[in-house]
Amino acid sequence: MRSIDENQFKKIKEFIFKNGRLLERKLFSFFFENGSKDAVIKTLMAYQNLDGGFGNGIEPDLLCPVSSAIGAETAMYYFDLLDDTDNEMVEQLFNWIIKEQNDEGYIQHPPKNMYNYPFQKWWDRPDDLRIFALSGFIKKWGMQDNVFFKKVKDFFTNYSLPEDFALYNYPYFMYLKYLGETKEEKKMLKEVITQIPSILENNKDHYLLFGRHWYHALNNLDRKIIENEVDIFFNGLQDDGGLKIVYQDLPWWRPVWTLDSLILLKKSGMIEF
Repeated sequence: MRSIDENQFKKIKEFIFKNGRLLERKLFSFFFENGSKDAVIKTLMAYQNLDGGFGNGIEPDLLCPVSSAIGAETAMYYFDLLDDTDNEMVEQLFNWIIKEQNDEGYIQHPPKNMYNYPFQKWWDRPDDLRIFALSGFIKKWGMQDNVFFKKVKDFFTNYSLPEDFALYNYPYFMYLKYLGETKEEKKMLKEVITQIPSILENNKDHYLLFGRHWYHALNNLDRKIIENEVDIFFNGLQDDGGLKIVYQDLPWWRPVWTLDSLILLKKSGMIEF
């Protein structure tokens, strides 16, 4: 177990409070200063629309106000962190996902009016695989809708797993981990798990295991691999308290990644303060 000393902790806090959104500040206060979970939930309310979905920049690279699949996944990540998945906001989000799922099994992208607001260029691409991440959360939380899961499974059968997994292929892993039932799906899951160490090694500058995409793999990996990822986090901390990130032109991600890692390190019991 690694420890963060008082001076380092102070730098991280100052960095997040100077550079993060209200959401990051409330999350930090809850996880590290006996702050209120209610305050985090109320902050998340600002990103939820009347239709139950999430938008309004909860995903910092997609700033349109309308609900989107990536907005849904981002919100689900925060509810998962908070271990607060049985509430009215989650129920409304679940209903939005069910309503937006098309006959093919996924949620259409781009969201309405995306082009009228700032967004990063990659959000101009299809986002069909997002449904695998959403369904993974839904299954993990014990929520049920047989029609929804059948359409997701049918959609999954139309895809072949990538031969070599990349960092943004994690929705396949989430589907297989939480929804994989057949012998073939369980075999696929094992094959993906064998690739995770190389995915981590090839993407050290993304802090994947203690980030919002691949943290679901924490209990599937050897402790030595996890400890190596802890070292990578500490080596990435800069003098200002934030992580060095690969996206130098997207500085708003630094406080997000820093806080993601810090929270997940704490929840996994890999660091002490």
